Amino acid sequence: MEIEAFLHQYCLFFKDGNLTAGWVEGIQKKKLAIVPLQGKILFLPPNRISLQWKEDSSSDRKTALLRLKSLMEQIQQIAKNLDLEVIHELSTPGKSYLLEELIDDFLDNPEDRMQRIAFFFALQNDHRFFKRKKDRYTARTAEELAELDNKLAQEQQQRIWEEKVRQWIVDLQSETRHSESSEGDIQGCNGNFNEEQLQWLRQLRSILIYGKNSGYWKLLAPILNLSVEFNDADEKKICTLLRQAGCAISKSRLILLRASVREEFPKEVMEGAKRLSYRFILSEDEKFDEPALTFTIDAESTKDYDDAFSILGWTDNRVELLIHVTDLSAMIQPKDPLFEEAESRISSVYTLDRVFPMFPPSLSEHCFSLKAQNVRHTMSFHFDLFGNGERNFRGIYFDKIQVEKNLTYEQADHAIEWQQGFWRVLSDCCQALRRVRIDHGALDFVRNEVKMDIRNPERIQIIPIDRNTPANHIVEEMAILVNREVGYFHQRNQCPAIYRVQGPYERIGTLKEGEVSTPRHFIIEPARLSIHPERHSGLGCDFYIQATSPIRRFSDLVTQYQLAQFLQHHRIVFQAEQLMGWAEQIQSTQKSYNQAERAIEDHWKYKYLGQNSGAIQVASIKRHLRDGRTEVDFDEIQLTARVSSLSQHEAGDTVFLKIENVNVEQQFIAVSIHSLQAGME
Repeated sequence: MEIEAFLHQYCLFFKDGNLTAGWVEGIQKKKLAIVPLQGKILFLPPNRISLQWKEDSSSDRKTALLRLKSLMEQIQQIAKNLDLEVIHELSTPGKSYLLEELIDDFLDNPEDRMQRIAFFFALQNDHRFFKRKKDRYTARTAEELAELDNKLAQEQQQRIWEEKVRQWIVDLQSETRHSESSEGDIQGCNGNFNEEQLQWLRQLRSILIYGKNSGYWKLLAPILNLSVEFNDADEKKICTLLRQAGCAISKSRLILLRASVREEFPKEVMEGAKRLSYRFILSEDEKFDEPALTFTIDAESTKDYDDAFSILGWTDNRVELLIHVTDLSAMIQPKDPLFEEAESRISSVYTLDRVFPMFPPSLSEHCFSLKAQNVRHTMSFHFDLFGNGERNFRGIYFDKIQVEKNLTYEQADHAIEWQQGFWRVLSDCCQALRRVRIDHGALDFVRNEVKMDIRNPERIQIIPIDRNTPANHIVEEMAILVNREVGYFHQRNQCPAIYRVQGPYERIGTLKEGEVSTPRHFIIEPARLSIHPERHSGLGCDFYIQATSPIRRFSDLVTQYQLAQFLQHHRIVFQAEQLMGWAEQIQSTQKSYNQAERAIEDHWKYKYLGQNSGAIQVASIKRHLRDGRTEVDFDEIQLTARVSSLSQHEAGDTVFLKIENVNVEQQFIAVSIHSLQAGME
């Protein structure tokens, strides 16, 4: 049909999914200029026209539209009177029809133009009885109608539910029903909400944790008016709703949830822990009449003691000792729920105010823990250490021990300082071991560390930690002794294992007079896990396998079980392929945990700086960012942060910064420069 034939004809066409009527007023650039009953003139190609017809009318727009309005009223009335349900019942289910076939079969007067147009209009607006594909109409089958009814019912329920959600949001925002509260779980809101509302709160929580990856994103994002990319404003909006509902999620907890840190243990795991606990209760009365000099050294807050040492004898330049690791190999088998739980968790997670243990606390803090005055099974490593840094490894034993005392680092340092008994010799031998490792290529630098006291969140305290004390060196060297010998053992016996390896590092520049090495003076590759025995350059060890913390790390549990089976039965349980899969899983999960732990610490450090606005902090310029801001290291509190522009300074410069303002949520600090003299004041 030539395009000129459409001129001054009436037509039906789709606009925004709706069938619309119009009048062709003219032709411009091979497009039809169509005047609709409402709205502006549209320019459409002829193939966009669904139906057109000629009426006796003038070429005057006003007259044509008045006539079209009258025609459409008649057409809609005729279409309304057409019973498509009956027509569908008289049609063959699944059969495809042309419009002319349906008109001939079902219209009383097939030649009546108004009836034909009305029938077309009715079919085009029908979403139930006939499926449309181009110019053909297919009668739906009974199964298709049932499926469509179900879909329509679901859509209706969805619309009702969306209205409810909007009302719940209004209720929470107006605070007419619920007041804000401290952090709590969804189940804690049972008294305030019905099950339907609780389900909505769970969906909100899912979006808060997983963002666009939540299964409820498409469902709720339009209702909540969330942005295309889940951003800080969206997070704040959902956090506010949950807080007002009485189930707030703190920033720290949110970080942990996003890292998939699990808070609760499954029922079967708790039952397994209970059975093991009973076994320990039956043996708790066992005591050693003459216990050896056996101690642990840990932080004051430690509850899960997983390693200890016994002094068997000493002279002025030699000490004989056993280094003990709590032995789980006889109590937890690879197919036990407890082993599988450790596999799924990978490690314990330690935050500023809470521990998320790999095993239930009844085990990690009691039955497995080397608590003083309790008899415990251990895997023990026998060494002679000498004042010149030499060592003699005598072997590995399965033992029973009774710790005399759980010492803190401060208590051990006090004993060393006052040269009580073996302490000075042990300290000297461990210092000598450290020097030998450094000569063998181990990294040697001072790392500033801090701990945070958040017991009073309104007055956060940051306390420096000295990791270079004799007691710290003793604990560090004893762990390296065991892990290195375990590495040698597996390599020598070709027993598959998960090694911790690290490539060579590179020193940057030279130290100035009086300057000490820090991590900034080195380019260091991250340590990684491998099933191939390779060097750990940072520790100066040819082979290194973590084995001293089976309570806290899944890799150590795997190593201990493999080692125990090889020693006792000369049997290899875990093959290289399985260990390689675990190594990848451990690295990925541990990276997520480490990032979460750092993110939580950083959050509280930003809060600390915000509480100390006006204070002066020493910082090192790290780099200038593309957004005009500057990244700096606050060495005293061990925080890398984005601050306002310091473009006048070069990377590596040390500056004194006054904290002007801190945005904790966006982790940005507005600062101003202070002179060296002002900083020292």
